[in-house]
Amino acid sequence: MIKIQLQQTDNLLSVINKIKETADLNIELEIPEESLLLENILNLRLIQQQADKIEKSVTFTTSDEYGNVLIDILSGKDIELIPEEFADSAEYFNKKGFSLPKIKNPFRNFKLPGFIKIKKGIILIPLIIASIFGAFVYYGNTAPKAKVVITVGAQPYTRSITIKVKSDGQTSNENMILKGSVLTTSVQETSEIDTTGVKTVGEKAEGEITLYNKTSSKIELEKGDTVKYTGKSEDLPYTLKDDVEIPESTPQDPLDPASPMNPGEAKVKIVAKDIGSGYNLDEGKSFEIEDYEKSELAGKNKEKISGGSSKEVKTVTQADMDKLSNQLKEISIKKAEESIRGKLGTSQKLIEGSVKISVSSENFSAKVDEEKEKLSLTQGATGEALVYNENELNKFIDGYFKNVIPEGHYMPDKDKKITVNILGQSASSVLNSTEADIQVTLSSIIIPDIKEDDVKENLKGKTNEESKQYIDSLKNIESYEFNISPVVPFFSKVPRDTKRIDVTLNKMYKGEAL
Repeated sequence: MIKIQLQQTDNLLSVINKIKETADLNIELEIPEESLLLENILNLRLIQQQADKIEKSVTFTTSDEYGNVLIDILSGKDIELIPEEFADSAEYFNKKGFSLPKIKNPFRNFKLPGFIKIKKGIILIPLIIASIFGAFVYYGNTAPKAKVVITVGAQPYTRSITIKVKSDGQTSNENMILKGSVLTTSVQETSEIDTTGVKTVGEKAEGEITLYNKTSSKIELEKGDTVKYTGKSEDLPYTLKDDVEIPESTPQDPLDPASPMNPGEAKVKIVAKDIGSGYNLDEGKSFEIEDYEKSELAGKNKEKISGGSSKEVKTVTQADMDKLSNQLKEISIKKAEESIRGKLGTSQKLIEGSVKISVSSENFSAKVDEEKEKLSLTQGATGEALVYNENELNKFIDGYFKNVIPEGHYMPDKDKKITVNILGQSASSVLNSTEADIQVTLSSIIIPDIKEDDVKENLKGKTNEESKQYIDSLKNIESYEFNISPVVPFFSKVPRDTKRIDVTLNKMYKGEAL
């Protein structure tokens, strides 16, 4: 609470201004002795009334004895007697410079025990009457409220138009163009799928064979020449790992040319032409050598041919890469839309379907045919979309439809409903990130141009008769109701405070939609 020390010369107006200029809501007014404000209790009551209007609380303090009597009366305390030191109240009032009216006491023949006791001096009836009068004035100025209900004819109105939104255009009612803008964003997403490719991998069987040359000439074989094992349903080919020379056969008895011949021998490493355990062989298997008859050259393994194995593994295919790229692009489109929606301003609206995504980078975790159970992709994408400003559209609508409203009528903003439909990409319409055709439908009502605030301003301070004459002068109204309540004698005018004037416009729908 803030305390304001008043001067003796402060009048009612200056005190009220001080209260208005004070920021604090709780104010204590210290009134000096013989202040002008203590001439009449109405001064204190009016100060309180003005403070209440601006929602501030005011209390009074004073060292003036008579002023304290007024403050007690103002606060509703029972006043039983005037202080003894004011033996002659009339003399006190004269001394203070106050003049009390001479009022004939209508209760002079009655005794009022317990109401007012005085030893000497003037009776406080004038003060009580003044207090009652002040309360009456206060009630008359604050209690009555005016209520007006005006019924007007409302004509429904619905119309659809096609507008082109262009990012490089300016709003024009004549050309049916609404200015748009392009919002851009960038996103990066990662996803993973199972690979679908299959291939067989493994090791080739290896071993050593002995070659037997049964001819009379040495035989030379080169690395990569083929030998075959033919003891299974399918021939098993092997290749030589090194060059080899097999000497010619020789007689068992060099001195007897007719003795049996011993074939020439040479050992060589071989490896299966393909992977798999099917190329593993036990020892003692016979081999044929390509381009030679068995009677000329043959082979045999004295030890096992081993090490062959095979298995199926998952691999990356081009179809896997295409599938993952397309799946991730769908995710990127959704993320880009979410990002663009997050960038929309308060009055900006997105043209649905105008989002355009361009893939800027793709980083796969593997290449085609690479052995992988999973394939992942990190995809970078940029997005752009067409948006328009809702306020700009409302201005376009107001400008376009202003000529259809009859003179003396208007479309209330609160009754306007604007619906926007995207026409899409077709032979007759466009939809992309820079341009789009939209259908805008306006649904509203057309009513007489009567504003609640205007009615309040024109009614305040008028009498009942003047108020009714004013309402009767309004054009295109169907009916009205008007009253002031409660009725207080001498305060029958419409309040000057528009907060205590209630104006309601009722709409009576008539006719078919325009």
